Amino acid sequence: MHLPGKGNLTLLLTYLRPLWRRTLLLTVLLIVSIVLQLVNPQILKYFIDTALTGGATSALLTAAGIFIVIALLSQGITVATTYLSEYIAWTATNQLRTDLVTHCLALDLGFHKSRTQGEMIERIDGDVDILSNFFSQLAIQLLLGVLILISVLVLFFTVSGLVGVIMTAFTIGVFIILLYLRQRAIPLQLVLRQTSADFFGFLSEHLSGTEDTRANGATGYVMQQCYLLLRRWYPIFRKAQMAGALRCWAFWGARAAAKPRWHACSSASTIRNKG
Repeated sequence: MHLPGKGNLTLLLTYLRPLWRRTLLLTVLLIVSIVLQLVNPQILKYFIDTALTGGATSALLTAAGIFIVIALLSQGITVATTYLSEYIAWTATNQLRTDLVTHCLALDLGFHKSRTQGEMIERIDGDVDILSNFFSQLAIQLLLGVLILISVLVLFFTVSGLVGVIMTAFTIGVFIILLYLRQRAIPLQLVLRQTSADFFGFLSEHLSGTEDTRANGATGYVMQQCYLLLRRWYPIFRKAQMAGALRCWAFWGARAAAKPRWHACSSASTIRNKG
């Protein structure tokens, strides 16, 4: 298992450097969003502790008001981050498309003769479109995800050392599983993108030559080739989707398993403090 190399980082920095102000603002907003996600449960915990201990009504109203304000602020930050991420993604990918078209136009005729129009469109537009999330939020979300993971583990240790050790081991295990699934998914995605490019190349070529196909009575042959391509595409698509789904199931399963433990630890801490 290996982590992504410097090539991805170089590509990211090349196209985000002209957008560094918006990228910095997006990073700040995401950091604030994560901080609010950590603070809001603590306010809810304070509200429950105060209610159980018979605290003043004014304190409860203040905590409830702060909780609502933070929730509304989080929604506003979500809207702002969505706008910024979409702007960054479209600007960066459009520049990448421009660079790819310029590069392809500078290649010799042998390159263009070996590839159809549909394949070129799918490669330049379809493959680049998949990178939109990579340019907008993926790298930042990964970094901030690590930070919030460390913060949550620290909170686990503040509640119980044993629970903190168990959840740390659990996190390491999930991380190893995700790396393994990633290693299985990447080759399938590469084959899927190539098959998709082959299909759209076939489609554009024969759609542009519809009159010649009908005139030569080759409609049946073309349809047979189309069915064969679809038949080859479907199992590859299914395997790639399944590999991606397994990664999602592993991630969300780990999150679902960790969330009840955190609430259970918070409840235990509340009961212990009350006692």
